[in-house]
Amino acid sequence: MAESDRRHFPRQNEETAIQILLAPGHSNDSKDTSYDLLPAKLCNQSEEGLYIEIDHTLRPGSTLSIKMASAVKDHPEDAYYTYDGRVVWCKKVDEKTSRFGGGVKILRKVVRADVLTSRF
Repeated sequence: MAESDRRHFPRQNEETAIQILLAPGHSNDSKDTSYDLLPAKLCNQSEEGLYIEIDHTLRPGSTLSIKMASAVKDHPEDAYYTYDGRVVWCKKVDEKTSRFGGGVKILRKVVRADVLTSRF
């Protein structure tokens, strides 16, 4: 019997480099008040969530922000997506490495662009 897929939206397999901004309290250290910007890899995504791999453990329930280049050709070259998300789960991908995989629920998605303007 085939295992059922509980997802509401299909996954798009799309690997790309992303940046993760972890808010204070992302670790189990209650005295942690620092923000960390970490490189990660987006492995797949759906309308409501992302699967990422990162060299850092993520605490379920913690919030994070994700920055990813925009693949949409209608946006300017410097456009990028930012996602606010909540870590749903995280586990070690391979016992031999420090690589972790995690599921992130998307709370908000915004397209941004760094735009220079001039006034005359």
